[in-house]
Amino acid sequence: MNMPGGIASWDSQSQAEALTLTERAMLDAIMDRLQPGDVQQGIPSASQAGAARYVSLLLGRDPPVYYEVPTWRTLYPQAIAALDQVAEARFGTSLDKLKGQDLDQLLRDLQAGALTGPSFPAAQPLIFKTFLKHCYQGCFGDPRWGGNQQAKMWEAIGYPLRPAER
Repeated sequence: MNMPGGIASWDSQSQAEALTLTERAMLDAIMDRLQPGDVQQGIPSASQAGAARYVSLLLGRDPPVYYEVPTWRTLYPQAIAALDQVAEARFGTSLDKLKGQDLDQLLRDLQAGALTGPSFPAAQPLIFKTFLKHCYQGCFGDPRWGGNQQAKMWEAIGYPLRPAER
């Protein structure tokens, strides 16, 4: 399906992903702390909505759909690797295995620009904002772009689905 401006949605394009399975698992862990979900209220977590998959597809688009994509292609793997190094040094475990409160602290420190150790590919607060922005896009955006799988988040918040999406 072609979208306005001649850009085809991802359901009609190659589904190439840019992140490795390990990077995606680590990004899932990060995004689940940014959008943890609520089982009792039926709100899916970021990983259940496919937010990290959305990011991986966004980064894998060729040609890029946004001018920032080439920058993000570098930022994501390097930022995830740097955060993993901090997790190993500070908590003795990999980023995707961190307990919730430890990962929350790591993300608060990233947001504040307070992490020390490895070099980061950009200012830490900018990395945090990029993760947060893409988490929300991957959770609440149109499912045609690779996130919000089966419109789970839209259903959870009562957003009206078009008949073809029911």
